[in-house]
Amino acid sequence: MTQLIINNIDDDIIKRLRARAAEHGRSVEEEARAILRDVVGPIQPLALPSRLGTRITERFHGIGLNEQEAAAFELHGEEIKPAEFD
Repeated sequence: MTQLIINNIDDDIIKRLRARAAEHGRSVEEEARAILRDVVGPIQPLALPSRLGTRITERFHGIGLNEQEAAAFELHGEEIKPAEFD
């Protein structure tokens, strides 16, 4: 694992971190790790707005697309995959 050294932390922050660590029954170092883990957390995939295809279709309704062309925007239940550049 990697080490992280943080310099110039305000005394008040350290006092509050110690108090929080004591409340949770952890060392200051364990508490700092827990805070970082909670705040940073795992990387979440980008969430696209729901009904994106429907919204696109509604936005461009009337520009001359036939039903088959308009249906290409609808991806009900399909996983959106990133583009591949070979």
